[in-house]
Amino acid sequence: MKCLASEHADIRAPAESVFEYVVDLARWPTWLWCVVSAVQPEHRALECGVDIHVCMHAGRRRWHESLEITRFIRNAFLSFEAFYSASRRIDFRFERRGQLTRVACTIGYPVYGGALPAMYHALVGRRRLHGALRRSLVHLKNILEERASELVGADTFADFEGVGEARPAVATRTVRVG
Repeated sequence: MKCLASEHADIRAPAESVFEYVVDLARWPTWLWCVVSAVQPEHRALECGVDIHVCMHAGRRRWHESLEITRFIRNAFLSFEAFYSASRRIDFRFERRGQLTRVACTIGYPVYGGALPAMYHALVGRRRLHGALRRSLVHLKNILEERASELVGADTFADFEGVGEARPAVATRTVRVG
């Protein structure tokens, strides 16, 4: 049985910077909950037909997936499909909405073993997966918005250079509760 988990997050950053961050495979372990490492073996730029190797985990269990990029449209779509199972997919969609960028992630995966594993997945597994995917996208949002605010903050306070009293206090670390 093939299952899908979809979530989205609205990020206050340009679509180009969000896309570049998501395309950087070395950063996947910092924000995507199930990825331990992701590499492109030939060290080429990502494009359609390029394969990547991803080490994933669920609890204590780890496994390796070989994924192929099946859809690559800069600043719009990025889709991966497993070599040996078409039901294993990771899709990212990027939409501009004014100053916001909506990132939608859909993960497709198989559930094997008949009715009992399917019922367990419907009761427990699906909620866990949706929650973990949602937390990953919120974490990505916080990382990118913090980077964007640091860049804006540097430009905004450049006018106050040399006037120590007039410079407003800036928090050194932003904490967001998502």
